Amino acid sequence: MRALRAMIRKEFTHIRRDPQLIGFVLALPVLLLILFGYALRLKIDHLQVAVWDQDQNFFSATVKDRLRQAGDLYVVEVQSEQAIRDKLRSGEAPLGLVIPKGFAERLADGQQTEFPLFVDGTMPTLAQGALYGARVLTSEDAARELQVNEDAKPLTPPIKIDQHILYNPDLRDSDFFLPGTIGIVIMLVVLTLSAGLVREKEQQTIEQLLATPISRFALIAGKMIPYGMIAALDFVVAVVIADLVFHLPFRGSLVSIGVLAVLFILALLALGALISTLSQTQLQANFMAVFIIVPSVLMSGFVFPIEAMPFWLRPVAWALPMTYFVEAIRGLTLKATPVLELQRDFLALAGFMVVFTLLSLTRFRKTLA
Repeated sequence: MRALRAMIRKEFTHIRRDPQLIGFVLALPVLLLILFGYALRLKIDHLQVAVWDQDQNFFSATVKDRLRQAGDLYVVEVQSEQAIRDKLRSGEAPLGLVIPKGFAERLADGQQTEFPLFVDGTMPTLAQGALYGARVLTSEDAARELQVNEDAKPLTPPIKIDQHILYNPDLRDSDFFLPGTIGIVIMLVVLTLSAGLVREKEQQTIEQLLATPISRFALIAGKMIPYGMIAALDFVVAVVIADLVFHLPFRGSLVSIGVLAVLFILALLALGALISTLSQTQLQANFMAVFIIVPSVLMSGFVFPIEAMPFWLRPVAWALPMTYFVEAIRGLTLKATPVLELQRDFLALAGFMVVFTLLSLTRFRKTLA
């Protein structure tokens, strides 16, 4: 027992001498609980619905009011069906509705009117929420509200929904999760392997490397490039499995997907290099990696919609490289979104790469000094 007590005291002494590690151990659970307590929500308040009102009369205005009030939807007026499709493809609105011309006349004749309803099926839970909100148009309350002759028996329902689910018509969960899963795989590989500088510090071989004519940039790049090559190979393997086994549709350009993957890997390598320069031990590096990986899984839109988060918390999501990768890879695989419409995501990943690289080089110089 005396030997056991001595060993326990020894380990606590090591922990006490590493204040950075103590900070991670105490702060990480608190921060994650606070962030996720606010961020992890499936329900989105005031979903946006793009409405093309071809009738422009009292009854079409009543339909839009029902969407706002009973359906809890935020109505945006557009002027064509293509404008609805564009909003769904860009992710601005998960729902689009066309109010056909002649709706009021058919109401007066007691006829049912077919309303085309377009739904973005990329995120099944979001699509189902949007469809639920649109049900207010086919309820008995809607029939009474749209009744032309108060003495006549109302037609139930006066509106028939012609539903069109775009991009993921079967609402397959795998089509939603797999593009983001590819990013998670790459992130785990890169951030786990890219702590090479920390190993050099722990083994006290960093001074020997610096005594050679190699530059600091070449030293960091030389440590990171092999892991980047491994991550690129993992990306190819993940894409092949997603295609052959799960039949994930790759509707966009494969070249664009490859460029996106390269930018994402380079940004993560630069982030891994920064973590290495900030850490003195492998344990510290692992805690930093966890602090990035866990929020990236839960706050990037990979599982939970960013639109469901409070406004004050969304900047945390947009500060994660994974957020931009998830948005772009889903657009390229499921929607065949043009690269020009995704340029913000490509530029953001390039920006992360540059900023993290500069910070890691600056931090490396300060550490050595």
